[in-house]
Amino acid sequence: MSQKQSCCFLGRVFQLCSSKSQDKTKKGSPTPSRSSMDYKMAGKDNLLQPSFPALNSQQRLSDAKARNKVELKPGRSLMDWIRLGRSGEDLTGVGGKVLEVDAEELAKHNQINDAWIALRGKVYNITPYMEYHPGGEEELMRGAGIDGTQLFDEVHKWVNYESMLEKCFVGKLKSTPPAHRRVSLLRTLEPGGPANTNKSLLKANSTESKNGPMSPPAFKVPESPTLPKFDWFQTKTTVTLVVYTKWKSMKSDFVVIDKQGNNFLATLYIEDYIYYLHIELAEAISLHYEVKVNTDNGKVDIILTKESEKQWPSVGKHLQKHNKTVKLKDQEIKYRTCSVDSVSQVTHDSKLLCLSLPEGTRMCVPVGYHVHLQHKVSGMEVVRSYTAVTATLTGEQDPRVKDGSVIYLMIKIYKNGALTPWIDSLSKGDPVEVSTFTGDFSEDRLSVCQNLVMFAAGTGFTPMVRLIHYCIEDTKSRVNLKLVFFNKREEDILWYDQLQSLAEKSDRFSCDYILSEADSGWSGKTGRITLDLMKASLPQQTEKSNLLICACGPTPFTNLVTKFAKELGYSESEYHAFQG
Repeated sequence: MSQKQSCCFLGRVFQLCSSKSQDKTKKGSPTPSRSSMDYKMAGKDNLLQPSFPALNSQQRLSDAKARNKVELKPGRSLMDWIRLGRSGEDLTGVGGKVLEVDAEELAKHNQINDAWIALRGKVYNITPYMEYHPGGEEELMRGAGIDGTQLFDEVHKWVNYESMLEKCFVGKLKSTPPAHRRVSLLRTLEPGGPANTNKSLLKANSTESKNGPMSPPAFKVPESPTLPKFDWFQTKTTVTLVVYTKWKSMKSDFVVIDKQGNNFLATLYIEDYIYYLHIELAEAISLHYEVKVNTDNGKVDIILTKESEKQWPSVGKHLQKHNKTVKLKDQEIKYRTCSVDSVSQVTHDSKLLCLSLPEGTRMCVPVGYHVHLQHKVSGMEVVRSYTAVTATLTGEQDPRVKDGSVIYLMIKIYKNGALTPWIDSLSKGDPVEVSTFTGDFSEDRLSVCQNLVMFAAGTGFTPMVRLIHYCIEDTKSRVNLKLVFFNKREEDILWYDQLQSLAEKSDRFSCDYILSEADSGWSGKTGRITLDLMKASLPQQTEKSNLLICACGPTPFTNLVTKFAKELGYSESEYHAFQG
């Protein structure tokens, strides 16, 4: 995943164009030397969202959250929306009054020229935002006239919609008891009611059938996860907090620690749930934490170092969240104020940022996961997502990454972007709001495959950095790695020198560079992603090939790789798309 736009529901159809890749060889031509991103890696067919992976797979559930963008009209960028909000124009459609809106009134506003949406009890007029929505009007209309909270959370819960739609605020959604709400919705079918009322919603709320009244449906109460077992013990110098998760895929990266004074919070990500240890510690500890995980049984040891060598009478006082679980999908997005540790230039328009986490925080971003950066631009909260990378591919690694005290991000700067001009201005010591990580890639897939082929376009290279580093650094790994790297021009290639050096040092890594706008001096491949090119880049299929295909880049590019993987007969277990 590279840089992501906010504010769209699910995309439906992509206009893609493809062209054949061809080799251009010229004697004496220089080899590539730098890096960036290509937004035009697409083909010629009009494609529906592919049905691969399988509809009920975890991969499919993840892909459903991807944000598919449409081309906006000139003057309809996020910055244009911010300027419109500051213009003083009434965007509420109700003269700036604050109303109480019931479900019946909300349902009336479901037309493209008169659209309201409810989000967490607040009603917004989204009519003026239609042309500014990166996902297109059709996607935004999915939430028109209804409570769109669930739709919103499925796609981009991390976006600050209150800031984005602040000037469109109509009022509060008036709660209606379920029985009365059903009557209100049925009234919308009466003469004079809205013509486009959602009939499936009415049907779902109806209790009548041809055979008379039906009994209300029986709702099954979802089962709660088995609560992990918590224990602790101490030595002369340490206190160890023990959590028995029983999850064999548990990793130390799935343990995030925040400490302020003696207030200690450990957040454990266990499958689809989050488990908390929340304790006011009995005595003071140092800021160095060690986390060990037994992968045979999922046992987690969090080792704390005492500031003084004395016996603790107890571990401390249990606080509000202690020994509680919450579903991962229900977790609130938490931001921490980090600071810029260093900034270095990667290419003419890309930078590598090292961000220091707050004192007392330990957060190691898992392989293939990303974080959100949040900043207020002209009074509006703007959020973008970036995948964590390593400090380098070939040199000495920063030990603070393993300690969980710093994060590295590779970011492309857009001169007219909403957030990146601010990122471009950052220098050492500047504050940056960074969220907890999110993602769905399973590191275990790297330990069972024999061949890893990565298709990346532009800054879609960023998730591949950690995959490459993980496999190369693992001395037991015998995975053969191949990166097929698409860019516009030679100067756009991210970390070209390091990739070349790595290919020379390791007989398990190779890289193909493909440019869509190469100049006359380029001696490598040119073109865009095609079925033939993808087929030629993959090892021959055998029962023992144990292949994993990964893809990341602009949405049309990633969808094409997904489509081609299906056409070539690869299963969902052999493919992962970094999206969302």
